[in-house]
Amino acid sequence: MKILVIFTGGTIGSTVNGEYISTDGKKPYLILEKYNKEYPNSIEWYTDNPYTILSENATIDTYRMLAKSVKAGLGKNYDGIIVTHGSDTLQYSAAFLSLILGDDVAPVMLVSSNYVLEDERANGMDNFEAAVDFIVNRRGKGVFVPYKNNGEDVKIHRGKLLMPHVPYSDYLYSIDESYFEAEEAYKEPDYSSEDMGVVMVHAMPGFRYPKLRKDARAVLLQAYHGGTFCVEDNNFRGFIKEAESLFVPVYLVGANPETDYDSCKEYEKLGIKVLKHVSPVYAYMRLWVDKWE
Repeated sequence: MKILVIFTGGTIGSTVNGEYISTDGKKPYLILEKYNKEYPNSIEWYTDNPYTILSENATIDTYRMLAKSVKAGLGKNYDGIIVTHGSDTLQYSAAFLSLILGDDVAPVMLVSSNYVLEDERANGMDNFEAAVDFIVNRRGKGVFVPYKNNGEDVKIHRGKLLMPHVPYSDYLYSIDESYFEAEEAYKEPDYSSEDMGVVMVHAMPGFRYPKLRKDARAVLLQAYHGGTFCVEDNNFRGFIKEAESLFVPVYLVGANPETDYDSCKEYEKLGIKVLKHVSPVYAYMRLWVDKWE
């Protein structure tokens, strides 16, 4: 069994220095040492290290490097690929790889840790072992994230279904996969500009909407949990009209999967395209990578 491990940094490859956590060039390999000690000679490991960062520092450049490294690994016919990654932008990278790779590739598993590996509270080793088990037992194709919430067993999440973290929590959840069908891989993203022009707006009472730049590519509205926005607000209507005048498409994520409220009737009149049963992370990354078709 041959597995490629791509180290990119994150808490799983970091150490505690005083009051701060920072990446450590030697730490990434600690997880392989721990695994080999527990399961000696069970896996033939290969490694790559395109960059080392804390994941909150992810940019267009790092996504370009990540895509290149993963695609190169897939071209060498490994049984699977494990990407060690920080948890802050884990969902975004998983959605990104899901978009450019599709669901018909050898398993690509993104593995993170909520604490540095030496910390007894860390779930990194559990997540890593689950990733290896998934690959060894050929449980599926595509991009996945194994993750253990405190007090629970490790769950395997589809990369494109992950929800954003709740503030102050490292728990990871995803939406119901039954609403999705497999999608084809998308064309290589345009990396020509770091500002991909996606304006994301969260529903909040009394919100003052930003003025759109002429180079904006899309607007993504994240609704209240009921799939609603304050459509009676003149500021909201003015914002949508401005987008229309600039030929900027407007999408809404978080729509109710069953019964809509009266306020939702206005979406069609305003030209807002409603995306149902889509993770906000996945919707954002899809617009970030390419225009929604």
